[in-house]
Amino acid sequence: MNIKVWLSRFWSLWLPGKGAMVLALGFAVLGSAALARDKAPVTVAFAKQGDMVERISVVGSLAAREEVMVQPLVAGREIQQILAEVGQTVEQGQPLAVFDRADAMLALDKNAVGALRARAAVAVESGKVEVALVAEREARKQLDRSLTLQPKGIIADQVLDERQNAYDRALVETALARQSLALARAEEQLIAQERREIELAISRSTVRAPESGLVLERNARVGIMTSDSGTPLFRLAKDGRIEFVAEVTETNFVRLSKGMRAKVTVPGRDEPLGGTLRLNAAQIEPKTRSGTVRIELDESEGLIPGVFARAVIDTSTRTNVFLPATAVRSTRLSHSVYVVKDDVVETRIVQTGLRQGNFVEIIEGVEDGEMVVLKAGGFLRDQDRVTPVVVSEEDSLRSEPPQTAAFDRSEGTVR
Repeated sequence: MNIKVWLSRFWSLWLPGKGAMVLALGFAVLGSAALARDKAPVTVAFAKQGDMVERISVVGSLAAREEVMVQPLVAGREIQQILAEVGQTVEQGQPLAVFDRADAMLALDKNAVGALRARAAVAVESGKVEVALVAEREARKQLDRSLTLQPKGIIADQVLDERQNAYDRALVETALARQSLALARAEEQLIAQERREIELAISRSTVRAPESGLVLERNARVGIMTSDSGTPLFRLAKDGRIEFVAEVTETNFVRLSKGMRAKVTVPGRDEPLGGTLRLNAAQIEPKTRSGTVRIELDESEGLIPGVFARAVIDTSTRTNVFLPATAVRSTRLSHSVYVVKDDVVETRIVQTGLRQGNFVEIIEGVEDGEMVVLKAGGFLRDQDRVTPVVVSEEDSLRSEPPQTAAFDRSEGTVR
């Protein structure tokens, strides 16, 4: 419409008799403005229910679940060969080192000669026993014959006495022969025992892995003499199993229990390793007021003991409603949100919990699925009428709370 024509019509309204029309038009314009203000568009989001996982963050290192110390079983032997190195995986019974066994081999040869002599001595003494037994039987026959003839007066008493003495001597000689045979056999057994000891020393000259595992440390060196000082030649991680070990403060330690799940972050790994709390100390260390916890890792292949690591242990889970942090209006005394129902704004006091990223846990005050104003600005009032505008799918994905939120109590932050 031409501006001049519009102005002429407008001013014509002020002619006498046209005042009521002008006033009505003014009220109509003001009413339309108020209505437009009451139905102002606002961006809204929906309260979402999720799980809140409370976690404890601890710092520790990787260590062998069970260490095996390999000690020398023979002292005073020179180490001649090293057959295993640090980082190598060994099987049970696998040779790790070899000691000098020249003296043992000489002793074995000497023992073999002694064994031959002992067997010969046993054979000789066995023959003597047989001879003594024959003499004993013959003396017995002569004595029995004399005992039969003496009552008939065929032989004299003196002859009977001589044959009795001969039989007694035969018994003694048989007993002595048997004793000599027993001594010879004992000597043979002693030499055989010495041979077993020498063979044991020879076998112990080769140090073998008592268990399968990973070689963590090697103190054995070629040329040094073995001793029973207590320093192990090798230190193994049994079965190569590595776990996470940490000292936990008393406050957090009492909240931990066997079976809790954890995630362990290890340098060089793109993803955290899963694990299970398998053991915690039976008592708190009085000086440090801390306790030791051990986490069994789901996968330990390729891990290096002693490496620094960090673990996050899940201690408890609870379910609550989450809202975007921008939807919560906070003052020194309270927290509130604007709930939209039937296009009407309701100011509602809420009880907040933990904060996770861009979201706030709502313990009380808002139910799952309720519509709230996304940005709690100061332009809204209770009972205002609005036009809800739900955030776009892209914005909704950005503002979507995760299914599981985690609160790290040890560090006081949500992860």
